[in-house]
Amino acid sequence: MKIEEVPVDGRRSLRPVLDESFTGLYRWHARRTLRSVAQVRKATRDGALLGFTMSTMVGKDIGCIYYAAVTTSARAQGVGGALLDDALQRLRADGAREFFACARSKNEPAVRLLQSRNFARTSFHEVAFAKGFAATVRLWVRMVVVPGETVFVRWLRSG
Repeated sequence: MKIEEVPVDGRRSLRPVLDESFTGLYRWHARRTLRSVAQVRKATRDGALLGFTMSTMVGKDIGCIYYAAVTTSARAQGVGGALLDDALQRLRADGAREFFACARSKNEPAVRLLQSRNFARTSFHEVAFAKGFAATVRLWVRMVVVPGETVFVRWLRSG
């Protein structure tokens, strides 16, 4: 499997996987985010697209993984994990010490994947206690947290 950056002018080719993975408001927001997000990384095998991630820095030392999408035929084969690991590595190289991601609770594969990479469920209240109310509002807005989503966080404990 090969993971590489997708330039802005090549991102439209990812739309079939995006459309296969998301519906409704999520699809609309994912399409919009795909055009503007800082990092889009795709996984391919033998030239076939397997999936991609969208991520960016949302604060001085805070990274956010907006979306991860994997083709139906490549699910449960480690593609999502490899893409998530790659996104975390890229965000860490950009200075992230905290990482956020969101998933609907009913999306059990996404929740299990995040938890397997040491993400823990958090809440607005918990983050506000640590960062302050105004900083947390700004963070939630930058991450575009929507009702019904569970927010997950991962902190780097060392180096």
